Amino acid sequence: MFLTTPELIAATRDIIIALAAVVTATVAVKGLNTWSRQLRGTADFQVARGLAKATYKVREKLQLCRSPYLSDQEFPPKYHGAESKRPPERDAKGYAFVYSNRWSSVWEAIQEFDVGALEAEALWGKSIREATDSLRKVVREVNVAIDAFIENAASGGEDFSRDAEFGKKMRSIISALPTNSENILNQKLAAAVQAIDDQLRQHLERS
Repeated sequence: MFLTTPELIAATRDIIIALAAVVTATVAVKGLNTWSRQLRGTADFQVARGLAKATYKVREKLQLCRSPYLSDQEFPPKYHGAESKRPPERDAKGYAFVYSNRWSSVWEAIQEFDVGALEAEALWGKSIREATDSLRKVVREVNVAIDAFIENAASGGEDFSRDAEFGKKMRSIISALPTNSENILNQKLAAAVQAIDDQLRQHLERS
């Protein structure tokens, strides 16, 4: 049975329409996949950049908090009076005042860091969580050492006198120049920041 010319034209038209639909669907799927990859790449880049900035900010604020130099202006008003010896309680309150103010900027930085770390974990999972946790551990170590230092001041120095090695360790944690490469806390901080850097670099370079 042969098709008439009108039937042949109609059949050809249907085939062309069907093929066009297939081509259109294929192009649409490819375009959607490309768009999806572009969106993911953009998200990866933005989250990586934000977390990098937050990481460096934590490092900077932690270094400032650990500055060995304590100026008179950092202590409460009239803290440095004429008396040659202050009672332990006043000494402790003075140091608590100093480190409370210093720690406030660290706390702000770590809150910003935590937001970025959660976004990164949502995208990349466990590996970035392990890296960000290492920096949190360093921050907690400094916070604990500050508390121990203030408690030692309140005891009139007896806490550290009973355990000189412990006292030396606590002082090295709360007080060191960032250029001191032999300081253990500095080494831990540098390693923690580097671990995050290593995770983020692939997302920053790929985008």
